[in-house]
Amino acid sequence: MRRAMKRSLAVLLLLFFSFGCATVPQTASAPEPVHVTLVATTDVHGWFAGHVETPKEGGEGVHWGGLPVFASYVQALRAENPGRVLLVDSGDMFQGTLESNLFEGEAVVRGYNQIGYTAAAVGNHEFDFGPVGPDSVPRKPGDDPLGALKRNAALANFPLLSANILDKTTHLPPSWLEPYRLVRVGGVKVGIIGLSTPDTPNVTMSANVQTLDFLDPVPVTIAAAKALRAMGADAVIVIAHIGGRCTDISETHSLASCDRQQEAMRLLEELPPGTIDAFFGGHTHAQMRQFVNGVPTAQALAYSREFSTVDLYIDPRAHHVIAEKSEIRPHTMICSFVYSGTQQCDPRNAKGMKLEPRIFDGKPIMPDAQVASIIDPFLRRVAAKRNEKLNIQVANTATRAYLGESALGNLLADALREAVGADIGMMNSGGIRSDLRAGDLVYSDIFEVSPFDNFPAVAGLSGAQIADVLRLTTTGERGIMQVSGIKYTYDAEKDAAKPSAERDRLVSVTLADGTPLDPQKLYKVVMPDFIMAGGDGTQPVMSVVPAERKQVFNARPIREVLIDVLKKWPQPIAPQLEGRVTVLNPPAAQR
Repeated sequence: MRRAMKRSLAVLLLLFFSFGCATVPQTASAPEPVHVTLVATTDVHGWFAGHVETPKEGGEGVHWGGLPVFASYVQALRAENPGRVLLVDSGDMFQGTLESNLFEGEAVVRGYNQIGYTAAAVGNHEFDFGPVGPDSVPRKPGDDPLGALKRNAALANFPLLSANILDKTTHLPPSWLEPYRLVRVGGVKVGIIGLSTPDTPNVTMSANVQTLDFLDPVPVTIAAAKALRAMGADAVIVIAHIGGRCTDISETHSLASCDRQQEAMRLLEELPPGTIDAFFGGHTHAQMRQFVNGVPTAQALAYSREFSTVDLYIDPRAHHVIAEKSEIRPHTMICSFVYSGTQQCDPRNAKGMKLEPRIFDGKPIMPDAQVASIIDPFLRRVAAKRNEKLNIQVANTATRAYLGESALGNLLADALREAVGADIGMMNSGGIRSDLRAGDLVYSDIFEVSPFDNFPAVAGLSGAQIADVLRLTTTGERGIMQVSGIKYTYDAEKDAAKPSAERDRLVSVTLADGTPLDPQKLYKVVMPDFIMAGGDGTQPVMSVVPAERKQVFNARPIREVLIDVLKKWPQPIAPQLEGRVTVLNPPAAQR
């Protein structure tokens, strides 16, 4: 394995020198140092049109996010620093909304083209659509599991980057992506390295990535940076679908609030100083705005809510970044209206305040008409389905949680369990993509909660295997299981110093009435087929379950099954917490 890795890296290093330079528009020569503005989005997840949210305390709602509004911010930044703005994305661009999924991400690509992105990293959910067409995994002879992604790559006017993805057969980068790109801007050269999480096979449909290897990003980044420097790069940045999690982003030189076990932190702390000059993360749907091992590191919120900005100052004669001048600006919320007296449009903090037009860098922020004209046809084509009434009423907003019990998780696990008459229901927290609003639901409400084309699956699991699934999904590396028919307790601090694969945080698990699980007895457990296939790290359990104890109901995706069940329940439905998951010593963000 180690020899194969060395061979792959050697091939990569040779390859890196063969990729040419691209050029972005540049202005006339400027005084030194050259100021380059790096702008980054991440985890847009198909929210190209944005979304409207209303404060819980009442008051005006706000339209938050979307490519037309974001384009206005980019224009303001380009006016501030003409010819020296690089726009990048850290992956997971397409999957997540009805209007994006129905067209397999095409609207996002076309919107990005219009705004003028320089490059984008490859996220795990870029692989979700599988072949071109309705099937999310290959089902017919000749189906290409990478078909939809290849089509998006061909449509894009910007490269998809990932230096740590190789084709298993050729040990070379697949033809539809590049490991990096070197661009000229303002008289200097900036190298952009793309990275993807090595965990990708566990967090997408594994059938779609069987032909690919996902390498350790540390040696790959070192090799790519060395190659780019040899090609004349004055600065090297990384855009990575590899993320971190910091709860306090107000002090850029403090790592006290950061989870040091997150992938981005481990990667940055292992890189030799000076390897890269900036890092933009993604994947964890959390924020970062810190200098890590001397590297300005930024990660904005997901779903087109905000973007990151890093300013680099480059000495073109010395061919390096003046590190002490590097700056990470506060993340910028994407909205054309803000609450009075603030620069904020997060309705969770509004407390009844009024909205006023957004002024950014002295310019009014208004949706860009050209970008809007590109995405509007996609919205019109799905409007009827999006607004289809479901005859389901919800009494209170059902929120989701990633590392603890959630009212929405309980609702979905219950409905899934009822749909197939299972003993136990499990729903992975990462598969629940938005909160469920109160009121009369329309189709898009359920779609946005469950956008993946996953199907209900039933497995006969022993009590011991059920406990092992919970053990594997409480390491802190990924989201926990939301459950029905059982309850469990885990200790979030236990084994914190160990690698995630060695953590055992499960304290207890019982049936819902407190009866212990029988380790030998087989229980009928319903779950998404993604979990049955070994997703979210469950492969050690699911791979040993005999085929005759597994069944996938692939006639209708989970969201349609959920709608059928919820329609039958007494209305309005009132989701609530019931003590199904107890977290001992939760992180500060969960308290």
